[in-house]
Amino acid sequence: YYLASDFRSMNNTVEAGTRGFWKDYPNINKLCEELDINENDIFTPFTNSSFYSPDGLEATAPVFSEGNFPENNLPFLGQLSGQKFPQLPSPLGQVLATFPLFERIPLADRASMVGLLIATIDCLGNDESVQRKYDRMTAHDLFIRFGLSERLVEDFIKPTLLVGLFKPPEELSALVVMELLYYYALAHQDSFDVRWIKNGTVSDSLIAPLAEKLQIENSLTVKGGARVSKISLLDDDRIAVDYSTKNGGTETL
Repeated sequence: YYLASDFRSMNNTVEAGTRGFWKDYPNINKLCEELDINENDIFTPFTNSSFYSPDGLEATAPVFSEGNFPENNLPFLGQLSGQKFPQLPSPLGQVLATFPLFERIPLADRASMVGLLIATIDCLGNDESVQRKYDRMTAHDLFIRFGLSERLVEDFIKPTLLVGLFKPPEELSALVVMELLYYYALAHQDSFDVRWIKNGTVSDSLIAPLAEKLQIENSLTVKGGARVSKISLLDDDRIAVDYSTKNGGTETL
C-alpha cells in the first residue's frame, strides 16, 4: 500500500497499490504538460528503491540518473566509490552499480545473477522461435537452469516478482519475467529511477485536474467512484454503458 502524505496529517488518505512513477513514463510526463502541471510541484525528486524481506533490508537500487557510485571496499569496485555512475551498456551498468548495495545476500549469491542476465540476452536478443521456448518454461525452471542461487531467488527475485507480477516464479512464464526485467531495469540504465507524489494522492494530483479539463473543454460528465460492468451495442447503433455507483447500485447510460 502507498500511504499518501496527507495520512500523516490525519486526513487518513490511503491508496492501495504501487504508486511510483518511473522515469520511462512518457504518457504521465505528457499529461502533466497538457494539464499545465509543474512536475516539480507534484512529484518528489527521484529516490532510491529499497527491497525488504522478513529479515530486513536486502538491497537498494541507486538513482542512476543523479547518484554517485556507493562507497564500498569490494575488489575493483572500491576504486569507483564516490564517482558518478558510469554510463555502460545495459545490463552491465545496472549490475555494476547495484552490486555493492546488497545488505545481506552473500557475494557468491549475488554473482549468480549473471545467469539471469545471460538468459535475458539470449531470449530477447533472439528470434521468435527462441522466445517461444522460454515462454513454455517457468521462471522457476529458468532460475535453476541458469544457476541462480536459492538465496538470491528467495530473498530478492521472488519478492520482486510478487510485487511486479503478483505471482511466484513457479506460476510465471520465463519470457514474461525477462520482459519485465527488460522493461523496468535493462532498457536504459536509469529506467529504474522512481519518484512519488509529493503531497496528496494520485487522484487529486493528476486524475482530478484531468477530469476537470475533460468536463470544461469537452462537455463530458465524469462520474467518480463508478465502475463499468457492461458495454452494449443497441439496435440503433447507440452504445449503452452499465456501471455501478458508490452506493452499490447499478445505472445505465
